[in-house]
Amino acid sequence: MPSITRIFILGLAIFTCQLFAEESDIWNYPLKKENVKAIDNAFSPMTASPVIRGNFKQTKNIPQLNKDFVSSGTFVIANNNGILWNTEKPFANKLSISNTKMIQENASGTRSEIRVGENIVFAQISGTIQSVFSGNTTKLQEEFNIFFKKQGKQWLIGLIPKEQAVQKAITSIELSGSDWLTTIKLIDGSKSTLLYELSNPKPADKLTAEEKDFFAK
Repeated sequence: MPSITRIFILGLAIFTCQLFAEESDIWNYPLKKENVKAIDNAFSPMTASPVIRGNFKQTKNIPQLNKDFVSSGTFVIANNNGILWNTEKPFANKLSISNTKMIQENASGTRSEIRVGENIVFAQISGTIQSVFSGNTTKLQEEFNIFFKKQGKQWLIGLIPKEQAVQKAITSIELSGSDWLTTIKLIDGSKSTLLYELSNPKPADKLTAEEKDFFAK
């Protein structure tokens, strides 16, 4: 599937597993060659279907304001198209991210479009999620220094961007899950935290007509 180059990704609360409770713990486990296969195996349950739908909760913490901003809705991950975030609360909003552009539509139907490189954070989140759901470990290795920890079915992956321009916007990304990717935690250059919790994944064979139309805009 197409992947996003030099760009981000798309976003939750707290890791639910005590194994990964300490934020800095993952950085003690740099990826070893013999563990690359383990990452591939961790991703394999998510690569069987071309489309995945589910729910998300996004929590953005801004230390300077000592405040959390929470939103929630549904997502669609489509291997050949990108990611669609359909925010339902607190305000209706749709955001699709492909390998070339981002399209945002508010409740009134007003749309805006920008190239993905103009918003590194959202682009990098999208690219990372697509790499996970397509099993593209090679792409992650090209763009990040990878850290990996696994116990039982639970796994945790830490990503630090290799490119200096990206590092200024994104300090680190942490992914955790078991059968599925369940949390994405991103710390940006201002030390704000963006946390995504993904739940209720439902594999599908194809996009709906409405979803396909939005991606095609």
